[in-house]
Amino acid sequence: MRFAVTMVNSKGKTHEETIIANNKQEAMWQAQDCNPFSKIIEANWVYK
Repeated sequence: MRFAVTMVNSKGKTHEETIIANNKQEAMWQAQDCNPFSKIIEANWVYK
C-alpha cells in the first residue's frame, strides 16, 4: 500500500513523502528513519 506521510521540519516547512509499506505504522517508521529531524503530522492511505 502507498501512504502519503506529511511532516514538518524544525524551521516550520511542511513536506510530503509517498511511502510504500504494509501498514500505516510501518510507513511512519520509514518516513521517520529517512527524516530524523522532522515531526510526522499525518499519514494517509493513497490510491494510485
